[in-house]
Amino acid sequence: MAKNKLYFNKLMQAKKVPGIPLQVKGNFHDTESIQKLENAQEAELKYNILKERFFEINKWGNYSKESIAEFTLCDSSGSKIDRSPMIGDYIKILLSEIKNPKTDDFQWVRIDMIDKTNPNRIMIQCRPSKLPGNEFAGKTVHFHSAGTTSTFIISKGNDYVKMAIYGRNEKPNQNTDIVSSIKNMFTAFGRMVGSSKIQWKQLSDGMVGLK
Repeated sequence: MAKNKLYFNKLMQAKKVPGIPLQVKGNFHDTESIQKLENAQEAELKYNILKERFFEINKWGNYSKESIAEFTLCDSSGSKIDRSPMIGDYIKILLSEIKNPKTDDFQWVRIDMIDKTNPNRIMIQCRPSKLPGNEFAGKTVHFHSAGTTSTFIISKGNDYVKMAIYGRNEKPNQNTDIVSSIKNMFTAFGRMVGSSKIQWKQLSDGMVGLK
């Protein structure tokens, strides 16, 4: 019994990954997709393709088996841009199940970190944000709180390419009006019980070519 409990506790712990914030409170997820390859040369070719996909954020939604969301890269004013992401840019997210979306149906995150120092790994880290151009006023426009982070990582080894998405300290955003606060609690709960993990897995599988 003690051995089974130890195994269960291990499964419930967030994976410790260099560059990923520690899990302190709230929920988390570790989503990883790996494509095994024949040799280092093939891995390098696949990694170059994966890098192109990784930096074309506006096309992310095209790679999942089912369109989980629409991702739009935006500049500091909130205008759509078609280029590689930079620190300080925003990603506007529309969940696929929302039909005829209104302004408050969009989720906003800000890119706080891009790390390309390792030739075998690239990281993009985001956190829920206020509306672009309104960082010193207004409220966080996301169902998760501003303390939540989402880190996207692509990497390669001698015989594989990998995409991973790590969510840390996921708590409902209550820094908003009472109606939105209640909506955020239900949305965050729905993602906590599994839908978020499935959706991110569809994206990571699609990006590495496993869909």
